[in-house]
Amino acid sequence: MMRKFLSYCSMAGFIVLTSCEACNEPETEVNSEISWANDVTVFETALLTAVNLEVRLNSANTREVSVEYATIEGSATAGEDFVESSGSLVFAPGETAKTISIPILSDDYLEPDESFQVELKNAINGYIKVGEPMANVSLRNDDTNIFISDEGYEASTSYDGMSLTWADEFDGEAINPANWTYDLGSGNGGWGNNELQSYSNSSNNSFVGDGKLFIVAEKVGENAYASARLKSLGLKEFQYGRIDVRAMLPKGQGVWPAIWMLGANYPDVGWPACGEIDIMELLGHLPGTVHGTAHWGADWPSWTHQGATSSIYPEHFDEEFHLFSIEWEQDQINFLRDDQVYFTITPSMMQGQPYPFNNPFFFILNVAVGGNWPGNPDESSEFPVFMAVDYVRVYQ
Repeated sequence: MMRKFLSYCSMAGFIVLTSCEACNEPETEVNSEISWANDVTVFETALLTAVNLEVRLNSANTREVSVEYATIEGSATAGEDFVESSGSLVFAPGETAKTISIPILSDDYLEPDESFQVELKNAINGYIKVGEPMANVSLRNDDTNIFISDEGYEASTSYDGMSLTWADEFDGEAINPANWTYDLGSGNGGWGNNELQSYSNSSNNSFVGDGKLFIVAEKVGENAYASARLKSLGLKEFQYGRIDVRAMLPKGQGVWPAIWMLGANYPDVGWPACGEIDIMELLGHLPGTVHGTAHWGADWPSWTHQGATSSIYPEHFDEEFHLFSIEWEQDQINFLRDDQVYFTITPSMMQGQPYPFNNPFFFILNVAVGGNWPGNPDESSEFPVFMAVDYVRVYQ
């Protein structure tokens, strides 16, 4: 009986002894995995000053963990879009998260979405998650917040013998449906000119902000573009008067902004019988020259046109606002740029065709891409681009 008891005690003693030895063993050290919490996408506006990225450990460590980081350029450029940054993150024992702040240099102009990366390297007391050393930072241009200067040529607010009949100052929160509707799609044969864009009523392509109308042409695929074409057909139509449109214009090969009018009888008689008054057109590869043109003809085979150009070279029309106008009376239209007449159309110039310009007309505002006249975009073309319209005013 005693031998059995001693055996049990021996066993118990062995067990106790073993447990005590285990208590005295050094604790196993943790080698923490280091990873990014996520990629970051932000809207690039004038209010954006920095982006924050979080770095995490998958578990707490009893030792200090450190890792280095550095920014790497992508389509976003250091010194232009963000501040080049590098440094070291140190996690104290027990810490599992740290934040990196990268200063952003926000632009006040429209440009494509851009991105850069931040890389983790040289970890101590931890390891960087396999295959994921980089975090991507995407800077999306906020197309509904384009901040541009108001500098440029200003129109008079009154003209002798006339009063303001109608105006759109674009100072609301949205495009006024009482003034404007849209042409949509790709038209017949690229709107008759082999143009590349498809017109939409999306707020990506037309919106009001900062007291201006913006029409944005953007690249949406290989040789594919989206833009907007606003018209006042059936809403606002005018016959004679002084018309002022203050606008800033885009540039670039294949870009074709226009401020123009068609006869209100267009749905009934078609083009060119309705007549066309091009208050302003610009070919993007010639950004310092605008065209003023009149088109007419009893039918398509009889179509003809005459016009002239006005230049501000070496300056360009995308640098500040300019005023594009017509002085329109019976049997005469003067075309003006910044109050300077550079072309006049009269019935004597019709070459035997009817003079259609004594009828009511409606407005069209658009930015086309490509086509027979401007040619198509090439490797030098940058998108998106925009036309900004400060106001449209009619005095009679």
